[in-house]
Amino acid sequence: MTTNSAVKAPSTVARRLLFMALTLAAPAILLMGALVAMQYTEGQRRFATQLTAMTRALSLATDRQIGQGQSVLQALAVSPALAEGDLATFEKQAREAVEGREGWIVLMSRDRQWINTRLPPGASPPIAPVTPASWREMTTGKSNVSNLIPRHGAGPIVGVNVPVLVRGEVRVLAFMQQPAAFHALMTAQAFPGSWTASIVDRNAALVARSRDQDKMLGKHASPDMQAAIARAYDGVVKTHTLDQVQTLSAFSRSPTYGWTFIVGVPRAELNRAVLTSLGPAVAGSVLMIALGVAAAFGFSRPISRDVRSLVGEAEALAAGRPLDPAPSHLQEIAEVRGSLQAAAEILRARDDEARQAAERQQLMINELNHRVKNTLVVVQSLARHSLREGGEDSGRYGGLAQFNDRIHALATAHDLLTRRNWEGADLGELLAEALEPYETQVDLDGPALPLAPNAAVALAMIFHELATNASKYGALATDAGRITVNWSLDGRTRLSVVWRERGGPPVSPPKRNGFGSRLIAASLKGDLAGSAAFDYAPEGLTCTLTILAAPRAAVAAE
Repeated sequence: MTTNSAVKAPSTVARRLLFMALTLAAPAILLMGALVAMQYTEGQRRFATQLTAMTRALSLATDRQIGQGQSVLQALAVSPALAEGDLATFEKQAREAVEGREGWIVLMSRDRQWINTRLPPGASPPIAPVTPASWREMTTGKSNVSNLIPRHGAGPIVGVNVPVLVRGEVRVLAFMQQPAAFHALMTAQAFPGSWTASIVDRNAALVARSRDQDKMLGKHASPDMQAAIARAYDGVVKTHTLDQVQTLSAFSRSPTYGWTFIVGVPRAELNRAVLTSLGPAVAGSVLMIALGVAAAFGFSRPISRDVRSLVGEAEALAAGRPLDPAPSHLQEIAEVRGSLQAAAEILRARDDEARQAAERQQLMINELNHRVKNTLVVVQSLARHSLREGGEDSGRYGGLAQFNDRIHALATAHDLLTRRNWEGADLGELLAEALEPYETQVDLDGPALPLAPNAAVALAMIFHELATNASKYGALATDAGRITVNWSLDGRTRLSVVWRERGGPPVSPPKRNGFGSRLIAASLKGDLAGSAAFDYAPEGLTCTLTILAAPRAAVAAE
């Protein structure tokens, strides 16, 4: 009995086709999205244009309201009674001029009022001094419309004023109105109930508002709106009302008297209006995606069915049973089934090869046994001499460390030969492997020189002993020390290797020869038919190895 142990893939045919359908629809969807974005932007632009036009209309209506007061003042300013100082006659004229109007006339000097038509005839006008800055504005004609004027115990007022001469003395003639007169302008514009229209003075204080007039009167516009008004005479800005409703607001500032007219639409309402107009485009995009998904699932079902039918054939192949392929409706599935049949034939051929490989493996095992016996003899010799030497000089554990290092060097040489299939090794590569821990302090120079396996193992052990000695007493004992190894082939069978140390501690000849020296001598004599010459100069050790038997090197020289 066979089981299907295949790992589940991260995707399926249906998912892939669905992804393909969405990919094909992506350009159209992106184009639709771009059109939707353009329409959305255009919708907001149209609203902004409409709002700006409304602020200008509100500005014109306010101009007319202010113009009525200015007309009254212009008619009164040329009164002979005023010029002659006949205040009783002028007061009568002023009362007749404002009769039936939502306003009253005030004649004032810097320190008091002389006439106030809001008071009953004959009543004494209040003493109401004017600040020097306000008096300069009113008498120099820099501003013929005041800001919102707060009053103690009464509501704020707004004044339209002109400077006049009374018996040669400068006074101010003003037409005063309550903010309610300007609030009526908002009602006349018929703004939607959710919109907010406002008039603010030069200090951004609220003069009139279409909603909550009494509650918001005198409050200042939001910081965002104040910053926008300071930057330009008109524009559109995203801000919020004083009751914290997020709006898209247009504003227009009068260049004549500095008041600003603001119309704001709640952004939520604006977005709903724009998105409603985009409904067909959004519906088209959704329909396109739905059709693509349906087509992907429709095409994926037969493909998935044919692919899953291959599972049984694969299980039969794994069990070694004959294949009975089903008919294929897709060319690719038919090709896979053909490949399964070819794979079955290949597996049968591999069974035959496996039997032959088993026979070859047995031969290799016999060869391995021979090599292992030779290696064990070398290891036995290393253990005997290393542990005995360690016991004499540095204790039991020092000898064990030396033994481990020598075994590691032997293993490195075997590893190198294994990579070369035991057909030999290059001398330069052998040196690089042996001196890898000290590569920043070592210079190697010599030609490519292949060595026989036995010669490679022997030289690996020799270079390990020299490197160990250098790390303890020679050039590798300091960071500034360096080792240079040069080799050359003299004639056909004579190999010369020069090991030179410089930059280490002062050198002196050893008092006795340790196992390392004996190992070098034994390796040269036994496996390489060579010799070694040691020069213990104070500036550093120089060891010259002369190898008379290097059969692989001789072959390379030919």
